[in-house]
Amino acid sequence: MAGTNIGAQPFIRWQGAGSQYLRILSQALPADFASTPDVTYIEPFVGSGSMLFHMLQTYPNITRAVINDNNLDLMRVYNTVRDRATELISELKKTEKLFLPLDEEGRRHFFDDAREEFDERLVDGIRHAALFIFLNKTSVGGQGQKFHVARRYGICEEAVLLADARLLKDVTILCDDYEKTYNEACGNTFFYLDPPYCTGGKNSSDWDHREQVRLKKFCDLLNFRHFDWMLTKGDANSGRRTTGDLVEQLYSNYDIQRIWSRQTTKTTPEKRDKQSELLVRNFQREILSLRAMQCTQLSLAF
Repeated sequence: MAGTNIGAQPFIRWQGAGSQYLRILSQALPADFASTPDVTYIEPFVGSGSMLFHMLQTYPNITRAVINDNNLDLMRVYNTVRDRATELISELKKTEKLFLPLDEEGRRHFFDDAREEFDERLVDGIRHAALFIFLNKTSVGGQGQKFHVARRYGICEEAVLLADARLLKDVTILCDDYEKTYNEACGNTFFYLDPPYCTGGKNSSDWDHREQVRLKKFCDLLNFRHFDWMLTKGDANSGRRTTGDLVEQLYSNYDIQRIWSRQTTKTTPEKRDKQSELLVRNFQREILSLRAMQCTQLSLAF
């Protein structure tokens, strides 16, 4: 599936670890991954797809890919990008042409109107996807709720959408509970799991202790069936996330590494933990960049 789609990348912003840690995650794959034939690659929590796009453009031995997320709006957009990219681009260009000439107040009103139209859920697939992408690109944190004032807005990234459409052409797109992705596994299957973060906010109940335990049992099942998997989850030492302690307890029988984003490796050790993740795998392989990072930390300590 790789080789002709260089340039594909996430078409939205999304909370998750993948985009910040691609170099480390690539080095954390099984040592024989690149030489394993006919790999089925599965992401039960695809989000923006940064890891998906990277993997499909890097490893031609991935002959089948399956992505899933229980966010219906998000997966509708994936389907539209895959199947109707040209029409979506046309709609986004129209939106961009109306939005960009406005002053800040006008843009705020435009954003609010788009938010209201999107919430009504009465539009067709093309308009739905265009509104979703517009709200994502013009809102604080890509959450689509609060307007973000910026000098530039990349609302219609035509080249990216066309590249993504080519890459997604043969990808199976699901919208279901993540456990259902188990039914798609066969032969040489690899799972990458980047589940939602529990931040203690109003939506944290979606991923409480019970959900964490259920995910661990799912990973145990994959391990029992000899499917390799890799999971990234919030670090207990992170100021943004609160599940790291539980993760370390639940997955104590697996390989656990702490990883940092590229930006935080340049800050002080006190700040570094604020943007860290836990990487859990049911296989072992040394991650060279982590060893170099640990050496750097030791030198900074002295």
